[in-house]
Amino acid sequence: MRGEGFADRFSVALATARATPFQKKIAIVIGLLCLMIFLGVAPFVRTPLPRIPAFIPAYQAALFFIDLITAALLIDQCLRLRSLSLLVLAAGYLFDALMIVSHTLSFPGAFSSQGLMGSGPQTTAWLYIFWHGGFPLFVIGYALLRDRDAAMRRWMARPSTAAALAVAVVLLLVAGLTLLTTAGHDLLPVVMRGNNYSLLVTKGFSPAVWLLTLAALGMLWQRALRVVDLWLMLVMWVWLFDIGLSAILGASRFDLGFYAGRLFGLIAAGFLLVALVVEMAQLYAGAIHALAAADDRLGKAERARELVERAEGVAPRLPRASPPQITVDAFIRQQNIAHYRRLLGSDTLSGANRRTIEQLLKDEERG
Repeated sequence: MRGEGFADRFSVALATARATPFQKKIAIVIGLLCLMIFLGVAPFVRTPLPRIPAFIPAYQAALFFIDLITAALLIDQCLRLRSLSLLVLAAGYLFDALMIVSHTLSFPGAFSSQGLMGSGPQTTAWLYIFWHGGFPLFVIGYALLRDRDAAMRRWMARPSTAAALAVAVVLLLVAGLTLLTTAGHDLLPVVMRGNNYSLLVTKGFSPAVWLLTLAALGMLWQRALRVVDLWLMLVMWVWLFDIGLSAILGASRFDLGFYAGRLFGLIAAGFLLVALVVEMAQLYAGAIHALAAADDRLGKAERARELVERAEGVAPRLPRASPPQITVDAFIRQQNIAHYRRLLGSDTLSGANRRTIEQLLKDEERG
């Protein structure tokens, strides 16, 4: 029965579930499709296109909400699993969302001719570099910590406090970088001449960000990929095309590379969010189906008992109180406890994984 396999399909948690071969095939197909589009656009990347003032606010508003929702879902997973690596990744998505706000407000022509916040001619370009260079650093931090969550559990003894601290640190970091690019504008090297940003390439800033993104992509790879790792690798893969078109092959604002690169960025931002939402929907559907199956089996057992009593001539009993209703959360908790105990009975678990599952079991038993 479908409901009977629910606990086995659940693995340990959404954020630590292993990627299936089907998911890997989908990611490969999407990655190859994006590569073909990139190769098709690259020869025409410096073709001038009409200036669309509303493009940046509309595009980056969508990007902001996608990243913010992704950060919220990752923080929820972090609080449930007490995972420092997921907290770092959630902080990266929050950093991305907040840097988008500063970049949008500073962009010339978006809300004022020179940009808001006292922006100078170099402010927007440097915010772009900090934005696209900062996120891969968070991804690298996640990759370094993901297999050490059990050893780092003491840092997550109070997960809500750790999450609040991470949010505060990200807010301070974004505020500091924004202040550096505005009040400290004259301290930064010149990378823009009008709408031309070819100096980003000749001075090595854009290639450095591209290589940092490539390094993050490489560090995410491991033989047993998790669902989060798989889609995060696809995010970094498409980000390479975003940076390549927008800041390396392209030379100025509002050319083909400027628009195409940002569309790649929008596509990349949605991968992990969609994956998390789909996995959560499947988990919820499985829980409801399993609960319905358990209720059906309980009803059949009750009817069978009544038939046996009638056949044996047992005197009718007084009506019994209805059994307490099992909530979805309680049922999931029972399934998790049973699953963790089965995992602990396996001889193939490593020491780190065994300690992680033991802690998860204790957390579930405490309720």
